[in-house]
Amino acid sequence: MNARRDTTTQYTIGLGVLALAIFVTLTFYAPNFLSRANLNSMGSQFPEFGLLALGLLPAMITGGIDLSVVAIANLASIVAALLLRAGPEYALLAIPAALLTGLACGVLNGCLIAYLRLPPILATLGTLQLFGGIAIVITGGPSITGLPAWYSAWGTWSIGGFLPVPLIVFTIVAIGMGLFLRFSATGMRARLYGANPLAARFVGIQERKLVIKIYATAGVIASIAGLVILARANSATADYGASYLLLVILINILAGVSPFGGVGSTMGVVLAVITLQLISSGLNFLAFTAFTRDLFFGGLLIAIMSIRVIAEGRLGDFRTLISRRQT
Repeated sequence: MNARRDTTTQYTIGLGVLALAIFVTLTFYAPNFLSRANLNSMGSQFPEFGLLALGLLPAMITGGIDLSVVAIANLASIVAALLLRAGPEYALLAIPAALLTGLACGVLNGCLIAYLRLPPILATLGTLQLFGGIAIVITGGPSITGLPAWYSAWGTWSIGGFLPVPLIVFTIVAIGMGLFLRFSATGMRARLYGANPLAARFVGIQERKLVIKIYATAGVIASIAGLVILARANSATADYGASYLLLVILINILAGVSPFGGVGSTMGVVLAVITLQLISSGLNFLAFTAFTRDLFFGGLLIAIMSIRVIAEGRLGDFRTLISRRQT
């Protein structure tokens, strides 16, 4: 475990240095980078996919993955939007209903993995389509608009003119996730289970209960992301953030979270979110299109995964990763 902890620390330090280097470079070569408008824009943008990345983190620490986080966020935002638009008497139910939607989706993912023994990648790929289909059936396709002004306003609010409210939400959730993984029994068991599922069973960890808790946590955090998206976009749609799934996986891999489980930190994810936001801003200043950014991020994900697997000498583990989780 000490070697794993050292690896996580090295990734975190490396990310901090990389983020600082990108920040300094953009400061010198992009004159408008430090403008209040640009900093506010960045502070409002990255909490959306940052929250989704935090939701994915505990699932990856257990050696699994949740491909449905974006679909859960969209479904939760649609549920909240319908209640907000239904009238003042239903508005107070919007946020609890969205959170319960995320919880239910996460529990379903956990049950499919824990009880039916479906590989996480296949189970959540299926629920990705399921939740997306439910969202389309509910909305009929078009976006839901006409939200109360008080709700949509907080998505663009800034405290003191430089601290966006979505950034505050992201910070609170990040702190909570850090405490959860480091000090809670569930968080520590998730790390042990991810490092060695067989040993975790021998020490009495209830695998099914743990898996359901982890994926329920991912669902709730995804629903919080959906509430932030709803406030920022002032609308809810079934296919919002189509490129976010690639981004949140890339964030976790860049943060040093092992696809084999057992390794990862909240601080690493936070620094990876900031790093990718800085890279995205740099590409914007260079006038790259959104399609070019997706190409760049996809290539970056493959490169990081390849370098890490070869460096750790675990190339053969990819052949047994899924079967190891099901034995």
